[in-house]
Amino acid sequence: MIFRYLAYLPANLIFVALSYLLSPALAGLSMLSGPRLAGVLQWFSTLDTDLDGGVAQGVKGYQADLTGWHLWWQRTCWICRNPAHGWQSELLGMPAAGSIIIRQMVTETPKNQWYVIETARGVRFFCWKRDRPLFGGFYLKLWFGWVNKSYDGRNHHYAFQIGPKRSRGDNT
Repeated sequence: MIFRYLAYLPANLIFVALSYLLSPALAGLSMLSGPRLAGVLQWFSTLDTDLDGGVAQGVKGYQADLTGWHLWWQRTCWICRNPAHGWQSELLGMPAAGSIIIRQMVTETPKNQWYVIETARGVRFFCWKRDRPLFGGFYLKLWFGWVNKSYDGRNHHYAFQIGPKRSRGDNT
């Protein structure tokens, strides 16, 4: 489990860095072609929604009916908020079909989640999530392993996420 995770880490870091670097150009391309990037370009963002996913999911700060530079900026921010999720799912992910959680530990204080999951073929993988309180309602969101639920319905995507979030209820 751990070996596979560490072996994928360099590729993941490259994909995430590329997502950040290419986000302005990808958002610009979307201004010409629509909110869903074509083919593997969608892998730089999320597979379960398009570049206007923040609006559809009701994420604070994302607005409907934007145009021009404001829409371009919002789509750039969406790519940066969800960098390389498509790569993390399709290339580095674990298959969701037939997978089962074989061990689960969840604590509330501090908010800590640990899962061991097994694919239909018997391959085990893990998910560890921790929300560490910071200040003013902000938390440090730490996710490692593969996400315990499949957002796209096909794969558990690889997770290496460290960043702030506003409240404990925001696990997206």
